Amino acid sequence: MNNKKITYLWYVYLLLLFIVIVIKFNGSINELFDRMNSINTNKSKGNWNVNLVPFNSIEVQLEYRYQWWAVKSILGNLIAFIPLGFLLPITHKKCNNFFKTFLVSLMLILAIEVFQLITSLGYFDVDDIIMNMIGSIIGFCLYSVLKKVYKGKNGF
Repeated sequence: MNNKKITYLWYVYLLLLFIVIVIKFNGSINELFDRMNSINTNKSKGNWNVNLVPFNSIEVQLEYRYQWWAVKSILGNLIAFIPLGFLLPITHKKCNNFFKTFLVSLMLILAIEVFQLITSLGYFDVDDIIMNMIGSIIGFCLYSVLKKVYKGKNGF
């Protein structure tokens, strides 16, 4: 795969991440605005869309691990961010080590969570940050393994 195709894949991934994960767009603009309005109403009553207690929502999801919503939440938060850890060091050569990829991933994930809090299009959940970072780390590990396998070969 050449660099242009990977760069294109990177931007498609970021766009899909924003549409599917960040704003959870399901095809209805009205539903999107209704969701924002209902959560803003809760904010005015003193209820915020925040979880700052580590492992609070993960514990609930593990308790209900046989229900689809819990499996979807756990796997979705992991799988959706594997490409971040994998594609970031490929498309941005300055992020070719674990520490830099970790920091950039963390900043992007925090930006997503803050965006969801401010816009009320999701929840600021420390557990999402934990799960998203684990996904990004898995992606970077996959990148590292493939880099070693293809070292010296044309294509990676």
